Amino acid sequence: METKTSHIVFLTPGFAKSETDSTTIPALQVYLKSLKLILPNTQLTLITFQFPFSNKPYKWHGINVIPLNGKNEYLKKLWTWKKALLALNKIHLKNPITTVHSFWIGECSLIGSRFSKKHNIKHITTVMGQDANLNNSYVKPLKNSDTKIVTLSKNHNTTLFKHYKLDSVIIPWDLDSTTFPELQESTIDILGVGSLNEIKNYPVFIDIIAELVNTYPKLKVEIIGEGKIRTKLEKLIKQKHLTHTITLTGELPRVQVLNKMSQSTILLHTSTYESFGYVFLEALNSGMQIVSFDVGIAQSIEAWRICDCEKKILQTLKNILNDQKTPNKQRVSLAKDDSCIQSYLKLYNE
Repeated sequence: METKTSHIVFLTPGFAKSETDSTTIPALQVYLKSLKLILPNTQLTLITFQFPFSNKPYKWHGINVIPLNGKNEYLKKLWTWKKALLALNKIHLKNPITTVHSFWIGECSLIGSRFSKKHNIKHITTVMGQDANLNNSYVKPLKNSDTKIVTLSKNHNTTLFKHYKLDSVIIPWDLDSTTFPELQESTIDILGVGSLNEIKNYPVFIDIIAELVNTYPKLKVEIIGEGKIRTKLEKLIKQKHLTHTITLTGELPRVQVLNKMSQSTILLHTSTYESFGYVFLEALNSGMQIVSFDVGIAQSIEAWRICDCEKKILQTLKNILNDQKTPNKQRVSLAKDDSCIQSYLKLYNE
């Protein structure tokens, strides 16, 4: 159903560099493709501030993308913001903007707020992750403004309100289940998925595997992802004599990640903070069991064990590995189809 919204402009720090780039913010990609299908007559434009490293506009599934080529360079930040405002003004003159939708409370919400206030345009900001935590100076312009703020889960909503007393609407991401491979017999016992950074808490992941391997010497574990602490993790794996147990695959295209999930039994997620955790939706739809802390969209269901300490994670993993009566893999969904899209449409058209 078409709505009265006629031109939405999205502001994001980064976006897919082409239609074949499946790893850059998958949740946003799924959302935009679905939105384009539901609103075929609505103009959708996306301005990406930092990535890809190009200044050549391109089309992505029918959406106009304008990259500003900021390259995450601090000295270029003010110039990038100026280019963003110039681009918004140019777009608005050619095809009046009815809604600005920015992602992350950061430079995009700042520019979106300024432009929307000046032109009396609806502004929506989706909080995406660590931006809900303390010491975010970009929050100030959103206070006492007309910006509609969206968080991704109850945990995320609570964090934002605790730190900044900002109210928000909770809109979880949807999953495109049509892209998943068939479920397969498990060849991987435990899988980790996510960037190799301090937030994901992989040293704890490795410590837990080091304990497990004493009982399960043939355990097969893989970690998918790339990042700054890869060398640190490689040293830790070697130090704990786990080189034949844990494989660091590096970053993989999303289709390969989903294939790995279809071949895995357990998603072990040791991060102590998540705003949402798109990987959780992917794991459940891949027939996996999840063991995690209470982060993001965590829900205590049969396929998802939520733990409050490392000791309980270890025991829970043992219980799953010991259970010889584990049923055949089944896909699990936490949300209704298009619930994300319909929730955003209400905000766009209020």
